[in-house]
Amino acid sequence: MKSALLLFTAVLFWALNFHLGKIMMEYVSPNSSAFWRYIFGVIALVLLTITKFPSIAQIKENFKGIFLVGFIGLFGFIYFFFQGLNYTSAMNGSLIIALNPMTTLIIAAIFQGYQITIREIIGTIIALVGVVYLLTAGNMSAIFSLQFNYGDVLFFIANILFALHNLWVGKYSKQLGNLNFTMLTSCCCLLGFSVIQLWEPSVDVFSLPLPFWLSAMGMGFLGTALAYYCWNYGIIKIGATRGAVFSNAIPLCTAFFAILFGEKVFGYHWVSSFLIIGGLLFVQLKGKTTPT
Repeated sequence: MKSALLLFTAVLFWALNFHLGKIMMEYVSPNSSAFWRYIFGVIALVLLTITKFPSIAQIKENFKGIFLVGFIGLFGFIYFFFQGLNYTSAMNGSLIIALNPMTTLIIAAIFQGYQITIREIIGTIIALVGVVYLLTAGNMSAIFSLQFNYGDVLFFIANILFALHNLWVGKYSKQLGNLNFTMLTSCCCLLGFSVIQLWEPSVDVFSLPLPFWLSAMGMGFLGTALAYYCWNYGIIKIGATRGAVFSNAIPLCTAFFAILFGEKVFGYHWVSSFLIIGGLLFVQLKGKTTPT
C-alpha cells in the first residue's frame, strides 16, 4: 500500500510538471528551465542526505549505475521531455509518456529475458490504438497520412529513456539506498544541464518574475526531489514492470491540472486516455515483476 501511494504521489507531481514547465518556458529556454528545476531539486536532496552522504568509495563502487541512471535515464529523459514540451501540448506529451509501461515491458523482454504473454500483447495493441487516436486527433482515417508532430517524436524518445531508467533503478540503486541514489543521479542530471547552459542565451535572472520562480521551485522540490524519491522507492519495492503501470495515471492527472490552468481538453484526449490506460492495465493484470 505504501509503495502504491508513493508511486501515485510521483505521478501526480509529474503531471503538474507539464504545466509548470510551460510557465517556465514563457521566460527561458527548455534547457534553462530544466537547469533551474534541478538546481532546486538537488538543493532539497542534498539537504536531506547531508548527514548520511555516501563515501567516495561507495560512489566509485556504484559509478556504473549512477552514470546510467543519472546521465542517460534521467538527464536524457528530462532533456527530450523539455524539448518535446516546447513543440507539443501538455496533454499530448503526457499521453505518450503514458506508454512507458509498454516500453518497459518490451525492453525488459529484450534485455532481461522477461516473458511477454498474450494478455500483454493484446493490452499493448489496445494502448497503441489509443496513441494513434491521439495523434490523429480522433480521426482514425487519417492514419494513412499520419505525420508526427516534432514534439511528439521527442516525447517518444523520452519515453524509451525513462523505461531504461525504471529498469536500471531496480538493478543498481539498492546498495546506496534510495535517497542517496536519487540525490547522486539528480546531481548527474544537473551537471548535464549545467554544461548545456554554456551554449544557452544569457538571461538576467533578477528580472525573472515570481511565476517563473514559483514554477521552478514547484518542479524542483515536488516534481523532482520528492517525485523521484517516491518513484524510485516504489520501483525498488515492487519492480519496474509493476511500478511503471502507475504512469498510466499521468494523462488523467494532467487533464485535471489542465482544467485548473485553463488549458483546453478535447474529447479525443479523453478517449485516447482511456484506451491507453485500459490497454496498459490489461497488460499488468498478472502483476509480474521484472527479473533483475
